[in-house]
Amino acid sequence: MKLVKSSLVIACLSFGAHAATLHQPDSQFIEQAAMLGVSQTEWDQGEMAAATFPNAYKFTRYYQVSKGSMVPEKWKLNNSLDLTKLKGMDADGEHDLYTILRDRLKNHSMVVIKGNEVVHQHFFNGMTPNSTHLDMSVTKSFTATLAGIAAAEGKLDMSKPLEFYLPEFKGTAFEGATVQEIADMRSGLGIKTPPHKSWDPRLTQSQEWHGKNDSGLHGIQDYLLLIKDHKYPSGEVYQYQDPNTEILGKVVEKVTGKELASYLEEKIWTKIGAENDAFWMADPDNYVVASGGLNMATRDLARVGKVIVNKGKNYKGEQVIPQQFLDAIWAGNDEVRKAWTKGKEYALANDAWYKDQYRVLNIKDHKLLVMIGIHGQVLAIDKASGVIVAMNGGYPQTETPRMANLLFYQVIPAIIDAVK
Repeated sequence: MKLVKSSLVIACLSFGAHAATLHQPDSQFIEQAAMLGVSQTEWDQGEMAAATFPNAYKFTRYYQVSKGSMVPEKWKLNNSLDLTKLKGMDADGEHDLYTILRDRLKNHSMVVIKGNEVVHQHFFNGMTPNSTHLDMSVTKSFTATLAGIAAAEGKLDMSKPLEFYLPEFKGTAFEGATVQEIADMRSGLGIKTPPHKSWDPRLTQSQEWHGKNDSGLHGIQDYLLLIKDHKYPSGEVYQYQDPNTEILGKVVEKVTGKELASYLEEKIWTKIGAENDAFWMADPDNYVVASGGLNMATRDLARVGKVIVNKGKNYKGEQVIPQQFLDAIWAGNDEVRKAWTKGKEYALANDAWYKDQYRVLNIKDHKLLVMIGIHGQVLAIDKASGVIVAMNGGYPQTETPRMANLLFYQVIPAIIDAVK
């Protein structure tokens, strides 16, 4: 029999000074949305994105991750970057970036930072600077960053096989893969997925992403234990698969003894000078959606970019993200480069790699460290100039080369060139 923890219990468990608080789905919001044609079972469809992505966490259980008491760093807002004067190509010819972002990419918000200056910010779709937004797979980078912090603290050895930390996964397809291979999406899992999706629908059923269902899966662990097949030997091929991130988060919880949302609050969110609380969606076992459930304000996502540009330190000079972890991602290695050449994204960017749930893309003379979410959620950092581009959107289709091409070959390079 599984125990369901109440919000009160979660908030009061002894996780040290920080413990994110658990909330149940917002029934009032769900009822209101349904009356206007947005059902809980279809809330994440592209048709609904404009209304639901800024409110996504309300459809599921979620943890509220406190911003803490740290005063946000003061930025100068000059808005010197005019998107109407920058150009990019689409299928029907050249357009200004304002048109490409708003009309073609269905962008909802963007913040561009150079140094301590906000050179551009906009908030479409009824959003404000304080509005949160579902960041989809940008979440993966946060989960892996928490693994990097645990490793730097001596709590986690990324070279160990998964079953060293989670013996219950012996006999599954994860057995034998190292934690690092899992973090790099090189576990070789054999998972059947529908068109335009990188995940098995049973994963979302187990998480109750669309509410209660009759799958018989109660929490992500029930689903992860079903994965038995390999497509490739572990370590050889880059395959973008959500279960890798979910199980990586399980490892972090095991070695730290803390729920992932509380570890995020303690190690990152209260240390970056966030302006707003974040919200992390969770499954019926009260485990976060480690691969795609974080909701945060776009300006706060940009603040994480500032920490990365500052080699992992916040504006007070405190080390938040281990520099060694970031340096290793920027540098890559032979294993991740070779694995990338065998993956499907190689056709979009042949000089690139995926390491620790971040992509490094060498495009148009720019070396970019990026967090990416499927509907246009992005944090991109230019290595040479330190320009940071944070954005959220509601592009109506997932797993599409068109969105990737517009973002990474047209919009982002044009912005960086104009700002630097």
